[in-house]
Amino acid sequence: MHFAIIGQGLAGSSLAIHAHKHGHKITCFDLEKKNSASRVSTGIVNPLVLKNRTALFKSKILLDHCKDYYYSVEKLLGKPFLINNPIHEILKTDHEIDNWKILSKKINIKEYIGSIENIHHQIDGKGFGIVQNSLRLDVKKYLTCVRDWLHETQSIFNEKVENVSILKNKIHVNNQLFDGLLLAEGLDAKWTQKNFGELQFAPTKGEGIVIQVNSIDVNFPIHRNVFMIQEDKNIYTVASTFDRNDLSVSPSINGRTTLLKHLKSWFKDDFKVLDHWAGIRPTMTDRKICYGWHRDNPNVGYLNGLGSRGVLTSPYYSSLLWGQHKSS
Repeated sequence: MHFAIIGQGLAGSSLAIHAHKHGHKITCFDLEKKNSASRVSTGIVNPLVLKNRTALFKSKILLDHCKDYYYSVEKLLGKPFLINNPIHEILKTDHEIDNWKILSKKINIKEYIGSIENIHHQIDGKGFGIVQNSLRLDVKKYLTCVRDWLHETQSIFNEKVENVSILKNKIHVNNQLFDGLLLAEGLDAKWTQKNFGELQFAPTKGEGIVIQVNSIDVNFPIHRNVFMIQEDKNIYTVASTFDRNDLSVSPSINGRTTLLKHLKSWFKDDFKVLDHWAGIRPTMTDRKICYGWHRDNPNVGYLNGLGSRGVLTSPYYSSLLWGQHKSS
C-alpha cells in the first residue's frame, strides 16, 4: 500500500519507519519548521518523573521499544543517534542523599536508581544521583537523517497540505492519490480534527537557552529543575520551562529569567547566553496520547499528543498503531 503521512516530527518519522517495516510505500508532507515541538526537543530519554521520584507509567515497555526502535533505525540508516550518557541528578543535602539510597531499594523504581557519584565540577551539591537506563537521542540528527532517507528511498514534499479528500479507498492529498493516510500533525491538527473530531489539547510552552562555558567539559546531562546538556565543546543547552499561559511561539523574558534562576541556584560558574528558543508541545488535557484508525476509513489513522516525552513514547505508540492495522 502507498501511505501519505502528514508531518515528519517524532510521530511522523516513527510512523514512516514502521510503515516501511510493514512493506508499505511512503510519501511524507512536512513543511519543516525550525521551532516545531519535535525539532526543539532536548532528546532526553528518561524513565523517571524526577520531580516526585516516581517511575513513568509503562516505563519498562516504553524503554524497551525505544531502544529497539532507535537501534534498528541506526542500523537502517547507518548513522548513530543514541548517546548513552545517563542523567546525573543533583542531590544538594544529606537528606536527599539518604532518600536516593532508600529509592534504590524500592521494587518498582530501583532499576532506575543508580549509584551516587561525587561532584567534581562547578556544581553546588552533595553528589550526583545516577538515573540508570536514561539516555539521549540526537533529535536534530535523527530527524534530518530520516528526512534524507525519505528523499532517497521514498518521497517527501516540503510543502503545506492544502487539501485532503477521503472517499472510501480513494485518498487525495494535495491532489495526489494514495491508498492510506497517517496524520502526525502535532498541535497544528487541522486534518486530524476534521476527520477524527476535536482533540482536547492543553498545550504547554517550553523554552531553553544555549550557553557557552569555558571552564568545564561535562558530557552527561545534569538535572535539577532544569537540564544542562552538552551540545559541543563548551556549548550547553539549558532547558526547559513549562508554561500553560503564554502560548506565543516567541521566546519570552519570563522564560529566560526562570531558566537563569534555576541554573544559577546550582551552577557556580560564569557563562554567556548565545541563544534562546521556544516551542509549543502538543499535550492533551488528560495527558493521554491519542491514536487510532478511522471507523469508516480503516486506512486513515493518526497519532498525536506526545507532549514532552515524544522521543521515548513515539516508537511504542507508532508500533501500537501499526499493530492494529488490518494489513499487520
